[in-house]
Amino acid sequence: MHASEKFMKTSGRIIFAVVLSFLLLTSSSFAAQGPGKVGVVDSGKILQLMPETKRAEATLQTTVTPLRKEFERMNQELKNLVTSYEQHKSTLTKAAKAQQEKELTAKAQALQKYQQTSSGSVEKKRQELLLPIRQKIVTAIASIAQRDGFTVVVEKGSALYIAPEHDLTVKVMAQLNIK
Repeated sequence: MHASEKFMKTSGRIIFAVVLSFLLLTSSSFAAQGPGKVGVVDSGKILQLMPETKRAEATLQTTVTPLRKEFERMNQELKNLVTSYEQHKSTLTKAAKAQQEKELTAKAQALQKYQQTSSGSVEKKRQELLLPIRQKIVTAIASIAQRDGFTVVVEKGSALYIAPEHDLTVKVMAQLNIK
């Protein structure tokens, strides 16, 4: 999966979880008010259109690019060693074969560890970059919901039917100055 697609998918899920948590934490006050208005918002669309997200993606790419280049270098080195081993293994002694196989295994494990470590670093950086953006979106959603009397706001993708007047996406985008 492409880094920006994963970035957007993860971001949407996290925003949904934050909004849902907000709603669950304040559900007792909603219950006391009786039936109320339910709104929906497409937080993924909002996130995707925010200039801050584009800057975060660019920043993330500056983190990913050198990691990807190093991974590719290490992978090519391993492939070259495997090719060389395959070409010369018939002439190697049993002890030399065992030694080279051990070295190849160590290189493969180092490559796998590097991939896992760099993936973790990228994910940590992604979360670090997205947190303030998500908080800004959730704050705007809460502000509009309170101002317009909505007691519940859910993610648009989780609703089966939405009356257009209950879609708060455009209002949130306007509050965040997104065109």
